[in-house]
Amino acid sequence: MGQHYLDPVQYLMEKDDTSPIRIEVDCPPQHPDAVGSFRRITFTYADGCQIILDGDDSLKGAPFLEGPKGKVWPKLKSDIPNLDAKLTELPEPLPQQTDFVEAVKLRRPFALNERNGFRSCTIVNLGLVAMRLGRGFRFDPEKLCAVKDPAADKFIYQQMRAPWVM
Repeated sequence: MGQHYLDPVQYLMEKDDTSPIRIEVDCPPQHPDAVGSFRRITFTYADGCQIILDGDDSLKGAPFLEGPKGKVWPKLKSDIPNLDAKLTELPEPLPQQTDFVEAVKLRRPFALNERNGFRSCTIVNLGLVAMRLGRGFRFDPEKLCAVKDPAADKFIYQQMRAPWVM
């Protein structure tokens, strides 16, 4: 469900074409095959924007979105002047193919396209990698790999089980 919650946030931040460059985590030790709870995960983008996930409700009063132009708290309270007007200025999405079977038949992209979905899933997966590592790491959103961190890359590019290969 993380992808579905974070996709609109990613859209509002105009981050559909990129991923965070730094992931920080505060969590108890995790099992390498299954992750559990976390206290906080912070995703930081190249321009300083952050998505902060509060896993144990300890960050009451902390902003949900934070960047160089201001902060947004739950229920869209903000220190950004005229936030409501700015939200109404966001472009409406172009008409989309919403019938999946028809999209396949016509060879047209389905409304929930793979490009945005990929970046939304990547946010969730980067958080899981940090939890499994028990620490933060840096990420290259262009090369789609950890920055000088072979341990993180082992989770990002997991070895496939036979007979599958990459």
